[in-house]
Amino acid sequence: MNPRSHTLFHFTDSLETLVKIIDTGFWPRYCAEDFRWYNEGLGYVSYPIVSFCDIPLTRIGEHTSFYGRFGLGMSREWAINAGLNPVIYLSPNSELRKSILRLAQPEHFVTPSNKSIYTDNFFEVLALIKPLSGRMPRVDGTEFEKDFCLENEWRYTPKLPQGRKCIPIQKHRQEKNEYDRYTFDKCLLKFDLSDISYVILETDAEYDRLFDSLGQLGKSDDSEKSTFESLRSKVISLERIARDF
Repeated sequence: MNPRSHTLFHFTDSLETLVKIIDTGFWPRYCAEDFRWYNEGLGYVSYPIVSFCDIPLTRIGEHTSFYGRFGLGMSREWAINAGLNPVIYLSPNSELRKSILRLAQPEHFVTPSNKSIYTDNFFEVLALIKPLSGRMPRVDGTEFEKDFCLENEWRYTPKLPQGRKCIPIQKHRQEKNEYDRYTFDKCLLKFDLSDISYVILETDAEYDRLFDSLGQLGKSDDSEKSTFESLRSKVISLERIARDF
């Protein structure tokens, strides 16, 4: 099997949000990330990301129950061409973690003239790192433990200047909407209808609602009619997956 033929899935919480993604592109929103592996005192920091999981259809139930019951499946080839990368999962006692922590002290080996370039590149790396397991915050402010490595996450992190690439959790809580508006205006991850491998719906009954909504957006005009029609064959519901797989 061509390793690029795998499908990466992105999930969301409603049909309306799914239609918006198809219309405008994937939106990198700021997400709180467990940063204790780097500095226990920081707790969380926030990055703008779009997350995908590299898993077979037979395993998506464990993800839809947490991240949402609507989604898009995109080819790995599309992901590679779009600049996505798998997340690096750090084992707490690994030499890689120790090396990254040493790199966090650039004053020992980076000249002042190169420091800003070094810092920008270092934060690009940090945005793709997660611990093997850690905490995730709920909307109500509580936390729970999650085994991150089971998600086989791929991630899109837009190129941004420091100050926007990673923000303290306090800014995330107080100014998240402003930061998210910036990434919506400047950093949407675009795709064509032909790039979609699967459209995941919660139930079979939502099929007509999906295509009615897309038709209202003009996705069924003559210029895209054949692609729009081919999209119909890519729709599958969680009901069908549970029944047939």
